[in-house]
Amino acid sequence: MTRATLQQVRRTLPPLSVRGQAVVDALLLTGGPIGTAQLVAPRIGLRNRFELARLMKREGLPPLHELAAWATVLSWVETSERTHYSLCRLAFRCRKDPAVCYRTVKRITGLGWREVRGHGSEWLMRQFAARLRARSPSVHKMSIG
Repeated sequence: MTRATLQQVRRTLPPLSVRGQAVVDALLLTGGPIGTAQLVAPRIGLRNRFELARLMKREGLPPLHELAAWATVLSWVETSERTHYSLCRLAFRCRKDPAVCYRTVKRITGLGWREVRGHGSEWLMRQFAARLRARSPSVHKMSIG
């Protein structure tokens, strides 16, 4: 992922704790999965995957596997824009089954690869931002009665 894209993603995110930012940065810098929640949790000072899940929810982030999928799709679209490679070719380069990659794009965006690639990375970033806004914890006013 390019530095510009990384900065754009960071501007899209809600304010995060150091641990939350560490998870997001790792996903973005690797362009996708960084391991299971059980493996990631102790690396950022948490006891288990349940604490990690609570952290992600509290900070308005999707679950680790979904966030990893978003990072992966963002990386694929950006790489495809730069290199003009098909998703099939990108899949082979990362030693993944192309069918799994196409299904990941559809699951994350609701659209097929051709449509997502046609809309481009800027559009995909807006979709990602909308997904994050939908998950952001809302502040509820307490009524004193």
